[in-house]
Amino acid sequence: MKMHAGVRRLLLVLACLIVPPALVAQQGHPLAGVWSGDWGPTGIDRNPVTIELTWVTTTLGGTINPGLPDAAVIRTGRLDSKNWTVHIEAEGKDENGNPVRIVVDGKLDALGSANRTLTGTWTRNNTRSTFKLTRE
Repeated sequence: MKMHAGVRRLLLVLACLIVPPALVAQQGHPLAGVWSGDWGPTGIDRNPVTIELTWVTTTLGGTINPGLPDAAVIRTGRLDSKNWTVHIEAEGKDENGNPVRIVVDGKLDALGSANRTLTGTWTRNNTRSTFKLTRE
C-alpha cells in the first residue's frame, strides 16, 4: 500500500517533534541534576538531603538543600572521571544561623542507569558520616 506524500511528510514532522525531547532527556553530564537521599552517622540516625548539581564546561557547582533556610552553596566541586569520584565543599548556615562547612567525598555508581547513585563520606563541620544519594 502506497502512502501519500502529505501523510508521509506529516509523520516525519511528528517523529521530529517526538524523538528529540526523548533524546535530550538522555543527554547531559552524569552529575548534573537533582539528587536526593540522606546522610548520617548510623543506619538509623539519618538526615534527608537534596542536592542540585550543575556542570558548566568543566566546573561542578550547585546547592545543597536549595530553597531551604539551611541551604549551602557549593564553593568547590571536582570530578575525577577516571574513577568517577566526586569532591564537594559547601558553605551554609545551620538552623541558628551559625556557619556550617560541608565536605562530601563520594563515588558515582550505576553510571549508565537513570537511577545512578552517589555514596561516600559526608562531613558537616567536624562530624563525619556516610551518605547515599540517587539522581531523580
